[in-house]
Amino acid sequence: MPTDLQPVVRPRVSPPVPARPGTGAVAVARPSRGGRFRAAPVLAVHLLCLGVIVLGSRLSFVHNSIRLDEAQSLWQTNHSYGYLLELVAEDVHPPLYHVLLRTWRLVLGPDVETARALSLVFLLASVPMVYLVARSCLTRPWALFAVVVFSCSPFAQWYGNEARMYSMLLFLTLVSQYAFLKVIGAGRTSAWVGYAVAAAAGLYVHYFFGFVLVAQGLYVLALHRRLGRGAVLRMAGVAVFVAAAIAPWYLYFRAKGSASGTRPSLPSPSSVDFSNVYSQFLFGFQSDAINTTVVSAWPLLVLAALAGVRIGGKLDRTTGYLIVAAFVPVLLAFVVSHAITPFFLSRYMAPALPALLVIVVVFISGLTKPVARVLAVGLLAITIAGTVVQAANPDTPVQEDYRTAAELAEQASPSDLVVISSPFTVYPFEYYYDGAARVTTLPVWNRQLTQPTFDPDTLPEDVAGLAAGHQYVYLLLSYDQGYEDTVYQYFAGNFEQTAAYSPSPGLQLLVYRVGYSAVQPVAD
Repeated sequence: MPTDLQPVVRPRVSPPVPARPGTGAVAVARPSRGGRFRAAPVLAVHLLCLGVIVLGSRLSFVHNSIRLDEAQSLWQTNHSYGYLLELVAEDVHPPLYHVLLRTWRLVLGPDVETARALSLVFLLASVPMVYLVARSCLTRPWALFAVVVFSCSPFAQWYGNEARMYSMLLFLTLVSQYAFLKVIGAGRTSAWVGYAVAAAAGLYVHYFFGFVLVAQGLYVLALHRRLGRGAVLRMAGVAVFVAAAIAPWYLYFRAKGSASGTRPSLPSPSSVDFSNVYSQFLFGFQSDAINTTVVSAWPLLVLAALAGVRIGGKLDRTTGYLIVAAFVPVLLAFVVSHAITPFFLSRYMAPALPALLVIVVVFISGLTKPVARVLAVGLLAITIAGTVVQAANPDTPVQEDYRTAAELAEQASPSDLVVISSPFTVYPFEYYYDGAARVTTLPVWNRQLTQPTFDPDTLPEDVAGLAAGHQYVYLLLSYDQGYEDTVYQYFAGNFEQTAAYSPSPGLQLLVYRVGYSAVQPVAD
């Protein structure tokens, strides 16, 4: 047996790196170390962004008064799983978020802050997904910048701190988009499986997710020659899988009346509403004065964008899809809101937010370095300013200060009556109310899920029945369903108004004397 063995020659991943001078040794390069160096700024930016989101939540959002939709979430998830599914089927949303929220609250606690924490978790989980989507069409520094902009987004911050399904919808949209980009790239089976699962899950979180899927399907059809017949067939297979997955819930939903008694009364959207969606994506929810100024500046922004576009430039496949993802779902919702039933609300359009932000960053990154840097700083500054103003401005339109309204109504004595109109706003009000006066609704509601129908012809009789035997009526007007002005005008024309409060935009507490007694009420 030979005693001298020949050394085994192993292929080097990279050229040898000399060791310290004078040692005569050769050090083998370690590619993983360079990977760690490259990963360090990515990790640092992600941690910074997560910290910004948590800090913003603690300082500005988590302690806000409960809002109408949040009260609905808490009320529904206070029931057993079986009854919860029945309630959600009679409402306007799918069940996945509600089932998860009920489980979350059973484990961690029933209060609204705990419920909001679930939304915050999904917003935090969306941060790395934004990076993965952005990295598919941007360099590492610009992809990280897109993550920073997203983390400071006033729109994302708001719904990441609301006890509703919108941050979960945002997260699943990003998962779906990342898988879809893999699908139209490599087209591996694992990517298709992940895409199909994300598609089904997203549809169980919000019906609007269907527009995301339609946009993706249209994109595959538009690129069928490049992607090949196999991609089209697999996309059809995903469609069949998703349809089969959602079919049991759809049949149950239809059996429960298709939410015919719980749909909010919404007007048909206008072109201003369409523009407002993207204004809110970029600048958040601002007062009418600020929003008017922002929206009026859109023509200037469009001209600036056209001036910066490079003539003859071609879109790559990923950027083209992100443009589709940013605009086509919103456009589809706009058309359906006119053709079938109005439901055009910016929060429903949340899936378009990440794609829009990435597209804006793509546009900025394609400009010359000095211009790109100036615009990047400007975009980040406007985003941060929008978040701060949105949180601090008392005129922010999405504020619903039922806490203050309830505290004001607690001035009422046992001989008074608190009247809530519209009826379903009784839930956020009663979350805080601890007064002596009885609370009822107008129209009178027996707390079954089906909402009572307002009848202007019976309004005098209804009000007379409520006012009988009481000294003062504390009338809370909020969430106009098309008859709030009629109610206000009737009270104003028939009773003496003794006080008026406006806790937040769109929320009014009016006090009317409806009876007379020698005993003065507590409010006086």
